[in-house]
Amino acid sequence: MNPNGSTRLPSRLARSAVPAAIVLILAAGVLPRSARAQEEPSTAQAPPAAAPRRTVLTDPTEAVLTIHGETEVGGTSPIEMDPHWTGKYSITIEAAGYSTARGKVYFPEDASSPTLASEPPGLSPGLFLRSLNFPGVPALMSGHRRRGLALLTAGVGGVAAVVRDQLEYRSKLKKTDAESQFRARDFRYARGRWQVYTAGVWGMSALDYMIRSRMDLLEATPTRVRVGAPKLARINVVWRSMLVPGAGQDYANHEGRGFVWLSATLLSGAAYFIADESHRRIETKLGRAQDLLETSGPGELADRQADVDHFTSLEKKSKNLLNGLALGTIGIYALNVIDAGIVGTGGSAGERKVSFSAPVSPHGAAVALTYRF
Repeated sequence: MNPNGSTRLPSRLARSAVPAAIVLILAAGVLPRSARAQEEPSTAQAPPAAAPRRTVLTDPTEAVLTIHGETEVGGTSPIEMDPHWTGKYSITIEAAGYSTARGKVYFPEDASSPTLASEPPGLSPGLFLRSLNFPGVPALMSGHRRRGLALLTAGVGGVAAVVRDQLEYRSKLKKTDAESQFRARDFRYARGRWQVYTAGVWGMSALDYMIRSRMDLLEATPTRVRVGAPKLARINVVWRSMLVPGAGQDYANHEGRGFVWLSATLLSGAAYFIADESHRRIETKLGRAQDLLETSGPGELADRQADVDHFTSLEKKSKNLLNGLALGTIGIYALNVIDAGIVGTGGSAGERKVSFSAPVSPHGAAVALTYRF
């Protein structure tokens, strides 16, 4: 046996044992970690689910839909909404035989169901409080611009008349002569009459807002939304026009007719209060002329009598005008109710055979032309 071979064998074994030991040490440290990783639950959160595509349907079916928000799309339902269309959207539903309904729906960014973001049909405390806003403002905010402008104009005019008469009353009241005191009483009377007119306009504005048609959210799932509009019935048209002139016509999708009846009633009512204010002043001047006639001397008798005759004639003409305006206002209201009973309730924008839409999304724009056979 070679003595050199007996000494080299242990050294080779030592050199091969070193890497093996290292491998065993590393394996001993890694395997427990992997085992613990399998036993311990992961604390990382899954990414939020992406918003799904949503289909918007209507009751009645195949109504004309207009969806407006950050993007806008319109056409015959059902309408597919891009997943990136999130947030609050205004929706208008138009269909033959149904009242045009408007409302708002909130589409969340995640996969949860959309929610109604406007007043549902029916009365509620929130609806009542919002209806008490300044005349015309509720109508303007809900998309009824013409009725809103008519009520807003009447409300501003009534408030301006109240402020004007209050200022004149305070100014005349500070003076001590008899003529100023008589004028102060006239302006106080006029202020009270314009307060009545403004309160009437305010009440009409509140009622007009509360009784208008509203969109209802009938179904809401992450992928499916169904909204509804109220079906037209003659009785629902008539009683609305009995409460507010033109409201029934507007409910029956005849917005122009509703605007005409409302404007005519407001103008006739304003003309009546102007005539009443003028009549009051003529009555005051007639009373003053009669007082001066009783205390006049022989040389003033003819002139004082002429003044009394003049104001007596004016008072009769003013009274006739006042009565005529009162009858005219009542007549306009009555004709409005009759018109509500005969206005068509079968047609609306939902009968359109051709509809155009231009959907826009973060991925691009498109143009769609729909023809209904």
